[in-house]
Amino acid sequence: MNIKINIEKLDDYGRGIGYYNNKIIFIDNALIGEVVLVDIVRETSKYYEGKVTKYLKVSDKRIESACPYYDKCGGCSLLHIGYKEQSEFKLEKLKNILSKFANIESQIEYIKNDSSYNYRNKVELKIENNLWGYYNSNTHDFVSIDKCLLGSKVINKVIENKNLFDIKSGSITIRSNYNDEVLISIYSKDRFSIDIDKLKNIVKLVGVVVNDKKYYGEDYFIELVKDRYFKVNYNSFFQVNLNVINKLIDIINELELGNNLLDLYCGVGFFGLVLSDKFDNIYGIEKNQNSVLDAIYNASFNNIKNTSYLCGDSSKLISKIKDNIDTIIIDPPRTGLVNNMIEDILNINAKNIIYVSCNPVSLARDLNMLKECYKIKKIYLFDMFSNTYHIESMVILNKK
Repeated sequence: MNIKINIEKLDDYGRGIGYYNNKIIFIDNALIGEVVLVDIVRETSKYYEGKVTKYLKVSDKRIESACPYYDKCGGCSLLHIGYKEQSEFKLEKLKNILSKFANIESQIEYIKNDSSYNYRNKVELKIENNLWGYYNSNTHDFVSIDKCLLGSKVINKVIENKNLFDIKSGSITIRSNYNDEVLISIYSKDRFSIDIDKLKNIVKLVGVVVNDKKYYGEDYFIELVKDRYFKVNYNSFFQVNLNVINKLIDIINELELGNNLLDLYCGVGFFGLVLSDKFDNIYGIEKNQNSVLDAIYNASFNNIKNTSYLCGDSSKLISKIKDNIDTIIIDPPRTGLVNNMIEDILNINAKNIIYVSCNPVSLARDLNMLKECYKIKKIYLFDMFSNTYHIESMVILNKK
């Protein structure tokens, strides 16, 4: 059934919005001002989801996607518009969310990504019938690929040579670092084989891990950010876009932040270690034991002696820090600050808070409470995830 829809605006995921039968309809790959024929692919009591079958009127902002899998793969969402239009969409998205959920109307500074392709140092793929690819975000149909425009060039070398891997089904994660070294992890219940010798002739292979066990080489490699070296395990979290994270660090380095830093959700110690020259003492709190062990290792590896790390729930450990904290850096998971964390943070009475977030909704919710005691000095939007609807934000807050 083809339905004619006028696209009136975009939602936060970059989907076109129209109306049909007095209900909203969300349509992938549709832009404001376009008129499209769509098939209904999903219906709920409150909305429809549609797929374009024909464009009757095309926006002058539409561009041809550089990816041959774009209309099938769910990995990207904004490849049909240019970089300038992507920037405008993301700024408007963050502005609207902060206004809606926190009544914040501050100016936002946009920090661009110098390369909107090949910027990711980590790619996760599914494996079906010896083919590698992604699941379509709407239908979960498997889409086989031979390259990923967002992955680094060396990651794509591995993808291009997937014939060296005899794996029927499962998943594969490919990571690359500053030195174009490669670390691979695989999960599969099937018998498998990998031609390691040929693979080593194509890329600088550091290690392969299969089902959480070392198959070849090491289960970690070393990453470099701002003259600091970091141990990155095959399954640990690390920043996926080094170009943009370097710009974020540059901005923090220009701030006057006092003597003592509390790095909440510190992970492998990233923020505290790259900022260690700015502070006399750095305290990191992280509940993941392996991450804390890596943070201690990373501090020692870089000969940094002004860091201390605590492992456990932040709300239970904050009281153990006796120094007066001048600055708190918060980089929480997508859920944001949970339980009593807001109250615990306010009780510290730090002069500055730096809140880094990958979820503008939870960010807005938390800012709505923090702003009772803190004023917002600056808001940044970092294009950490070009060609997708995802954004990274940083808010600088000063004690009132």
